[in-house]
Amino acid sequence: MRGPDRVSCEGEGEMRKVAWLLAVCWTVLAPGAGVVAFQGKPKAGGAAAAPKYDEAKLKALEAKLAKSPKDAKLKMEVAEASYQVGAGLMYNENLPPMMKYRPALKHFRRALELNPKHVKAAGDKKTIEDIYKQMGRPIPQ
Repeated sequence: MRGPDRVSCEGEGEMRKVAWLLAVCWTVLAPGAGVVAFQGKPKAGGAAAAPKYDEAKLKALEAKLAKSPKDAKLKMEVAEASYQVGAGLMYNENLPPMMKYRPALKHFRRALELNPKHVKAAGDKKTIEDIYKQMGRPIPQ
């Protein structure tokens, strides 16, 4: 017989499972929890570093390359800068897809134009192209 001072233990195990599941979901889905935006290589202390290149630096490098188009080292640097700017756009969670994938794809293509062996640029380019294909939309040129 149940009395007012006695609490039923039926379903207590299920409640613990639900509480545990909610705690896990909160940890994973909470803003910023478990999500790492692209910011270049991590520093020795474990904190993420800012990317080495941004759009202004890329523009300056492109101007240098226009003056010295045969400079192989500069070509590789511009390719890497193009990739980093594109990756910064692609992995920016604050930008909607309409504003990040098309410009990122342009940067990845430029990186591959200068360095056809740039593995990360090729992989991210393919990812964006696959996204457009899955949506049934034409891949931007």
